Amino acid sequence: MRASAKLPLAVMSVATVLLAPPAARATDLTMSASYFTVAEGDPDYDKDYAPNGAYNWGTWTDLVKTQLGPSGLPVYNTNAAAGEPNYVDLNANGELTWWSPAENSYSSAAGTGTVTLPYANYSFYPAGHGNDANGFMAAIFRGTLVVPTTEQVTFTFGADDDAFLALGNTIISQEEGIHGVTAAPVTTSTLAPGSYDLTLFYTDRHQTGAGLYFSVDTSNVIIGPPVPEPETWALMAGGLALLGAVYGRRKSSAA
Repeated sequence: MRASAKLPLAVMSVATVLLAPPAARATDLTMSASYFTVAEGDPDYDKDYAPNGAYNWGTWTDLVKTQLGPSGLPVYNTNAAAGEPNYVDLNANGELTWWSPAENSYSSAAGTGTVTLPYANYSFYPAGHGNDANGFMAAIFRGTLVVPTTEQVTFTFGADDDAFLALGNTIISQEEGIHGVTAAPVTTSTLAPGSYDLTLFYTDRHQTGAGLYFSVDTSNVIIGPPVPEPETWALMAGGLALLGAVYGRRKSSAA
């Protein structure tokens, strides 16, 4: 009898957790993180060769196209200016595969997590190591930007080495090349009310330092982990229906 009395509370608790809207606080700035380790020997790492074969260090801001590719990855800009680095880790669609173990044998998944903005990590090395002599870290940070009213939003980041920021499928700021922590172009966007996918791609590619910082400056915007896909919500709804059915049977049996 005691167990059946608790069941309605369980159903209500699950419903509350699943269906309650996010709290509208400006401090809700979190993103999910997927981490990767890129092994030594990858042809795009620990070097940056210009098309003419010269060793080439520096910072560039036009090495990927403005739209993400069909796999949701940055697309190498083959029309970049002469003398700029020549990346070779590309799939059939020209997307960089630094974050794709299925397409790049040097890349391997290294865990997931959640980060809070503003974010800064100036020792972005593989877990358990104090340097990048045993591989290079790469990461994808994802979040859903919720804008309740028309709002100006400023995105600020810098990296050692490469970082690309996408709003929806559009790259809005980028920096590439082997260098110390360097600021990317600051971007301010006026966003209409709605939800926007925000994705930051990062990788370290040289054995001298590794770092990333990122912030979103606004007073009235929420960033949370990506919204579950429709099929995920369907599974949640199915779970609620199942709990309700179980409770109904127990109530009938008790009667």
